[in-house]
Amino acid sequence: MLNNYDRIADLYDLYVTADYDLKFWEKECRDAGDVLEVTAGTGRVTLPLLRAGVRITAVDVSLAQLKKLRDKAGEAGLEVETHRADMRDFDLGRTFPTVIIPFQSLEELTEPCDVTAALRRVRAHLAPEGRAIITLHNAAMQNGREGQALQLVNEWELKNGNRQLFWISRRYNPVSGIGKSYQLYEEYDVDGVLHKKRLFSPSYRVYQEADIRARIESAGLRVTNAWGGYDHSPLGEESCYMIFELRL
Repeated sequence: MLNNYDRIADLYDLYVTADYDLKFWEKECRDAGDVLEVTAGTGRVTLPLLRAGVRITAVDVSLAQLKKLRDKAGEAGLEVETHRADMRDFDLGRTFPTVIIPFQSLEELTEPCDVTAALRRVRAHLAPEGRAIITLHNAAMQNGREGQALQLVNEWELKNGNRQLFWISRRYNPVSGIGKSYQLYEEYDVDGVLHKKRLFSPSYRVYQEADIRARIESAGLRVTNAWGGYDHSPLGEESCYMIFELRL
């Protein structure tokens, strides 16, 4: 299901350049010892943590994205342990003092039972005195995402001299909480002739706070902190995010 990211691993770093949460993760993981990062992707969060001296074990379902992560780490003289695995079903045979699922990645699990399964895997890999941090969007702030027209997000020049355009449109149902992102990649030559077009359309689900708290409890975890933003602001109705610190 999630390994569709293999198909755009070569493009991912070109358009995913967000850094709004990096200071948060550096602060939370600075003295954490070994960190297990679930859904590490190509290393948007992993690499800054490695540079800060944090030891990371990275898990992701996309083999192609993990290869990019290892390549980038190697070029920077950094070491990272990687494992290809589905976040709903993996066993590394050891526990960690800190487990993180950044970038609202749990929302790619559109079935609530899959969220519970992923959280149970977090619990299984959490040391007795350890903690986990998961991040999600706040469903109350997602209105207005339904029916957006196709919009040009960015464009860049490729190594072959061609031009890449990145378009996106979202469809979101606030009743079900389920949405779909239509990501269109077009490659044009210097004469404006279309050479390649690629469509990536992942689904996602934005969970209500009560539902995600129920999933956390059902996985055998408890909430010890709840923030509404990456500035550690308290979680409230108008918060953009739901960030939970979890313990056994």
